[in-house]
Amino acid sequence: MKKYTSEFKVGLFLILALLGLFYLTYSTGKLNIKKSGYYIYAVFDEVAGLDLKAPVMLNGLEVGKVDEIKFSYDNDKTQIILKMFIDSQAKIRENPTISIKTLGLMGEKYIQISSTEGENFINPEDTITGKPYLDLDALIEQAQSISEEISQQINKLLSTVNTTLEDNQDSITKIIKNLETSSDNFEEFSDDIKRHPWKLLFKTKERSRRK
Repeated sequence: MKKYTSEFKVGLFLILALLGLFYLTYSTGKLNIKKSGYYIYAVFDEVAGLDLKAPVMLNGLEVGKVDEIKFSYDNDKTQIILKMFIDSQAKIRENPTISIKTLGLMGEKYIQISSTEGENFINPEDTITGKPYLDLDALIEQAQSISEEISQQINKLLSTVNTTLEDNQDSITKIIKNLETSSDNFEEFSDDIKRHPWKLLFKTKERSRRK
């Protein structure tokens, strides 16, 4: 039986390791193998930690990568321009919505393009204005602000109600006493009718005579 030398085993191991590394690199999308496609641009005020090679999703399906990130200082405003490579088979309808989203628990950022309506498609090299990114901290601050505003409005309402009750306390007391008196009178009348039901018949006849 033929035996393999140590050098042969080491060489075979290295080849298998390189093939495994190549496969893992290709499967995770880190290998820069260009497909046929085109470039479009997106302008953002803030990209919230978006990285190069971040996925670009069209209606939830990955169709490209972020190829370049650079600053723009035009019109007295600092903005960030993303250059995105889009697969040639993916067509984006006119007036799309483009935004930065967070993927999974790890917080990886990606570009989401929503494009469902429109007769025409955008052209290669077109520039799209992105929607402002709202992170979790900003949402929490908005929620706290809304909660404080609601609390202030409730306190104002309670204060108004208390003031109204204090100003009309005598009238409210009289109304309550009148209601109590009316309730007592009704109970007495009801009890009297239960003990003397013939009175109800008598009163009915009396009313008929008056008519």
